[in-house]
Amino acid sequence: MKKEYFIIIFLLLGPFLDVASFLGFPISILVRGIFLAGILFYLYITKKERNLLIPISILGIIIFFYQFLYLHFGLLPSVSAVLKFLYLPICLLFFKNYIMPFQKQKLLGIVLIMYIGIYLLSYLTGIGADAYLESDGKSGFKGLFSSINEFSAILVCLLPIVTNYWMEKKQLLLMIILVILSILCSLLTGTKILMGGILFTVIYLIWQERERLFLSRTRNQKIGICSMIIVFSICGCFLFTKTRTYQNMIVQQKFFEVENIVSLNFINRVVYNNRLTFLKENFDYFKNQDVIKILLGIGMENHDIKMVEIDIFDILFRYGIIGFIAFCGTIVVTINWKKINKIDKVSILLLLMISFTSGHVLIYPAVSIYLGIFTSQSI
Repeated sequence: MKKEYFIIIFLLLGPFLDVASFLGFPISILVRGIFLAGILFYLYITKKERNLLIPISILGIIIFFYQFLYLHFGLLPSVSAVLKFLYLPICLLFFKNYIMPFQKQKLLGIVLIMYIGIYLLSYLTGIGADAYLESDGKSGFKGLFSSINEFSAILVCLLPIVTNYWMEKKQLLLMIILVILSILCSLLTGTKILMGGILFTVIYLIWQERERLFLSRTRNQKIGICSMIIVFSICGCFLFTKTRTYQNMIVQQKFFEVENIVSLNFINRVVYNNRLTFLKENFDYFKNQDVIKILLGIGMENHDIKMVEIDIFDILFRYGIIGFIAFCGTIVVTINWKKINKIDKVSILLLLMISFTSGHVLIYPAVSIYLGIFTSQSI
């Protein structure tokens, strides 16, 4: 099988692998493990990127035995930890010089439609699950996906690329329908990330067309457009207060008894969902560990302390100082920013922003694969 078919099939399987994970089938880790092994094998036999490939692979083996034998986390959790650690670095090493013999935007459009279709279909048929416990007081629907954060991150990073591609192809009706369906998904999930990502995409698309939509207009037309923007902004702020996202923020604010919305406490408790508190707790826990755990981490399956869910810190605490340097160093050295298309850069920046806010990006294969895809070139 040619490697381009291998990539196409794997990407199209992505939504179904996430559904299988929700249903409790271990096929996701198996298939994604096979994909990782496949591109590893390709890199080795073609002798590409060996200066980075060999050290990161050896460290992956060390992490497996460390978490399996030293931390006693079990075979499957240890394999999963290695998969999460190696996935993004190896994908970046593979895709950085890979030119896809097809338009990746079209393929990503199909993937995005599949994710949205599965989600909305699960809502209409009532076969999915809620994103929150009834005792939380929040409302949101995650459908047939295990992680609403990962689902949101995938939609947010794919939307700019697909809508931009359809705009260039003059398929405006498809683009508008896709944006409307994405907004519907954000209203059902009740997450800040998805709603914010869609808003960013819409603003970016309008900005791209600023010459035609605004700058080339007459003075009176510009005044009319500005007036419309003000009206829409006011209406949008009002409608936002009716969404699940806003109501969930109010629940969070009342639960933590946050009174001042212009404060670090509000940012931590309401915007960051208490992640800054988790960060402090993880740091206090981590610094008191023995030298080996500080160097190689406390492990992905350590349930003594809740994960921060800010990726950069989870990498440090869960894989240690050595893992952090190797993981982040590979990313910095591998990504060639000058070779990446403008719209791909937008999606990469969105994913990096999400990794610093809600996490579930850099060490989560369902999402991190797209960071690799965005660095690749296509015809």
